[in-house]
Amino acid sequence: MKNTLYIIDDHNMVRIGLKTWLENHTQWRVSKDFASSNECLDFLDDLKSPNKADSGENIFPEIIIVDVQLINETGFSFVKKLSEKWSEIKCVMYSMYDTTGFVLQAKDSGAKGYISKVAKEEELVHCLEVVQSGGTYLEQYMLDAQNKIDSIVSILSKQERNIFEALLQEKSNKQICDELFISARTVENYTSRLYAKIGVKNREELIAKYK
Repeated sequence: MKNTLYIIDDHNMVRIGLKTWLENHTQWRVSKDFASSNECLDFLDDLKSPNKADSGENIFPEIIIVDVQLINETGFSFVKKLSEKWSEIKCVMYSMYDTTGFVLQAKDSGAKGYISKVAKEEELVHCLEVVQSGGTYLEQYMLDAQNKIDSIVSILSKQERNIFEALLQEKSNKQICDELFISARTVENYTSRLYAKIGVKNREELIAKYK
């Protein structure tokens, strides 16, 4: 249904506050909100029943606003799953993290918008309007940073890109090992290769170059 949203955020006050502001100041209606992505996915699965979908509060959203970091999970995995099952539903990632690594991962996951929680309310509404009309949206300072790395990521393999994202998110080698299920030696080898391709000596230079 037009101008209908879901919100996924594990902070109750953020969810309620965002829902209240949107419904009181814009044309957007927040039909459902969830504390976890699994709750949302289960609800959408349940709506496949013709007797439940589009009845009362049970309506499919145009857009889902999802936090990047949820309890014991990330919003990125949710966006990937949603894109596979309901490609017609668009996602906007809403987060306190605004570094290029998170924005790049959101883009790779299939998100159509990325906006920080410190952005003004009017910018969030603008983001929703752009995504609703079929576009993609980043705040200007994020867009400037993303433009700097476009030429780099195009020459990286999938695994190099994954590690590049993680380095820009300032994750440790152990965190990268755990998330990508690879050995410490493999991370070191990929990291050295990345430094050579990008033309930096260490991760501090890499982060500074693409911040």
